[in-house]
Amino acid sequence: MAKSGRSGLKKNLFAVCAVVAYALFGSASGAWADEEAELAWKYHCVTCHGDKGVASSDRYPNIAGQNVGYLVSRLNYFREGQEPGNQMNAQAVLLSDEEIQRLAEYFSRQAN
Repeated sequence: MAKSGRSGLKKNLFAVCAVVAYALFGSASGAWADEEAELAWKYHCVTCHGDKGVASSDRYPNIAGQNVGYLVSRLNYFREGQEPGNQMNAQAVLLSDEEIQRLAEYFSRQAN
């Protein structure tokens, strides 16, 4: 009887470890997305483009679902001041390469 008890304990221990691993690692992408959403708020992207990248005004482009490479290139373009007088220059100049990448990934995953 003790032998089957240990076998059952091993099965339960494996199940508990699997649940804990999923909780720790399976939800990591969700935590990353939350950090990206916070980044979007911090740099005021949501003011014009909406919290999910869909602008509430025709004056601003929708960026939800755009290609990551495109968003990265546009943010770099504005950060370098390639279009003098564009209001995006002041927003993008504050961004590091990592922040640009994370913002681009966040908005590219949003439904258009």
